[in-house]
Amino acid sequence: MTVLEQLEAAEDFTYVERKIAAFILEHKDEIGVMTISGLAAATYSSNAAIIRMCRKMGMKGYKEFRIQLVRDIERRQREKLPVNMDRPFYKEASASDIVKQISDLMTETIRTCYESMPVRELERAARWIVEADTIYIHAVGDSMISAIAFSNRLIKLNKRAVVVNQYGEEWAYVRNAGRRDVMMVISYSGHNLLKRNLCAGLRRKGCRTILISSLEKVTDYDAVIRFPARESYESYGGKMATYYSQTAISCILNCIYGIAFAKIGE
Repeated sequence: MTVLEQLEAAEDFTYVERKIAAFILEHKDEIGVMTISGLAAATYSSNAAIIRMCRKMGMKGYKEFRIQLVRDIERRQREKLPVNMDRPFYKEASASDIVKQISDLMTETIRTCYESMPVRELERAARWIVEADTIYIHAVGDSMISAIAFSNRLIKLNKRAVVVNQYGEEWAYVRNAGRRDVMMVISYSGHNLLKRNLCAGLRRKGCRTILISSLEKVTDYDAVIRFPARESYESYGGKMATYYSQTAISCILNCIYGIAFAKIGE
């Protein structure tokens, strides 16, 4: 067993040694520069108790223990660990663990998007945006933040983009949309789509409709850019934040923008 695994298992440890081990695991980021006296003071123990614990784990003393522990921590950080998209870390995690898990989550999200994104649909969406007079966007909650960022980015392409439900004027925008416009709907769960009659009305008028979602078997839109559901649809019951869904949506919007930018330069 590695030093880190021995600390976590705490087999045959005394009460004092368990206290020391728990403190070390909770403050892994600090142990690399902490003296034995500093550790003893922080754990209300003694230098002798720490040395006994180190020897119990096969180390000659605290210095060797500290060097090996830092190596174990670095090795674990390099290992690819399964990513829980709803709860990538827990409150007891150290700062370095949190940074590692969030980085792993975002890397895994980008990889998942890359492997699953329908390139033809992305290209169609980008082409329609380039051709459109106005790009209308419907999004709710955290997705609206991504939508606003995307609409601001489209200004660089000299395109007019409006988040239709940002100020409660959705019906007015939908009523005025025409055949030279695009309506983009962003909803990870599919719980916040356009009402079906509105979507049907837009399509009758020739306004192209695009859906970005993890929802399966959708037929009400002209183009559907779907990515896998890896995060709970509900905001309660353990989900920490919308890390996965919003990283995925931002990635998709960035790809659409990049393709549109390239098309305008053709």
